[in-house]
Amino acid sequence: MNLEKRKRIVITGMATINPLGDTLDGYVDNLLAGVSGIKKWKSLDVSGIQCKVGGDLGDYDCNLALGKFENDLGNEQYRKIKKLFRTATFSSKTAVLCALGAYKDAGLFSAQIDPYRVGTIVGGHNFNSKYLYDNGVQFREEPEFIDALSGIEGIDPSIPGLITEALGIYGPSFTVGGACASGNLALRIAFNDILLGECDISLVTGAVFNMCTADIHASEFIGAVSTEKEFMENPQRASRPFDTRRDGFIYSHGAGTLVIEELEAAKARGARIHAEVLGVKANANGNHLPKPDAGKQARLIKDLLASCGVQPGEVDFVSCHATGTPVGDIEEIDAIKEAFGEHAYKLKLNAPKSMLGHTCWAAPIVETIGGIMQMHRGELHPTINVDEVDPAVDLDICLGGRVSHKINIMLKNSFGFGGLNSCSLIKKYEE
Repeated sequence: MNLEKRKRIVITGMATINPLGDTLDGYVDNLLAGVSGIKKWKSLDVSGIQCKVGGDLGDYDCNLALGKFENDLGNEQYRKIKKLFRTATFSSKTAVLCALGAYKDAGLFSAQIDPYRVGTIVGGHNFNSKYLYDNGVQFREEPEFIDALSGIEGIDPSIPGLITEALGIYGPSFTVGGACASGNLALRIAFNDILLGECDISLVTGAVFNMCTADIHASEFIGAVSTEKEFMENPQRASRPFDTRRDGFIYSHGAGTLVIEELEAAKARGARIHAEVLGVKANANGNHLPKPDAGKQARLIKDLLASCGVQPGEVDFVSCHATGTPVGDIEEIDAIKEAFGEHAYKLKLNAPKSMLGHTCWAAPIVETIGGIMQMHRGELHPTINVDEVDPAVDLDICLGGRVSHKINIMLKNSFGFGGLNSCSLIKKYEE
């Protein structure tokens, strides 16, 4: 496709609920201040496992948050969603809240749009793990007392279904799963839907992976999560990408939604434009094990740049995947060096998971929102918990506090279990 004639696709709405905040400004303020959102789990019984800490939002008041949209929705629709929330899962409720927030941020409640031309793509899979686990335990104890609607509420398609019902939109709606790359994979599909004329607007939601204790324990078996006793007693120090003492990632709750649409349509309705999506691409390692591959990651980054007509030297910031695993962090650094060559040493990098923990399937969306907010502020957040930089990390990872930095083009990396890779390229909006 001729890049000069290709539609320009922009982000007009954003919303997130994560361990650092549930407003855009609150979220970026905490990022820039280097605040950790990690604490000891309360919503999970972790007495039988080694990993005791995470980004716990189990006590988040979804009904209170819904009340903020009463005037936007009108009494009838507000009461309808409130009723839906009585049986909806935690993942579903937080996804709907983010969709409502991004819809409002985009000015769509008052816009004249064709609801059949609005898509709803949700990134992730097995969202309701804790809900299903709890129902399984209940079934073993007394089958008649499992949740009567678990056959509906517990399945993944319930989440995009609830979003469409809450907003009254009828375009393409489904989930796309790719582990920690899911959010970017969802953005890729939504981007292409608009590029090819299938939709005018798309809501891209990274929904909460509401993990159960068994999920965390399974990750302990393969050495993927942090279990160091010192860090379990000091949760805010536990997530430490690029540090020599990193010993795995930290599970966190988190959700986010982006509203994307074609530029001219957004301008025609007077929408505020947060940023422009230049492109999103994906590839695979050809290996289902959690074994990151710098070569495949570098190939993906180079392919993405070429497809967008962007030279390596035009990129000035990388929001890293950087989970804090011993192997993964170095593979990503090697991939960046291979993809960018000497320019890699001029790039600014940071690791949002050092503060957020790993919001799993939603991470690409949650962290893209954080990156765009940094773009607006002209500052980058620090990578925290790096007491001693791994000698293999010889790039600028923003140590020592917030950094003033003008961001024009941002690369957002996301590399998922199963060898699934997806990266997006986001540009500061200009006419």
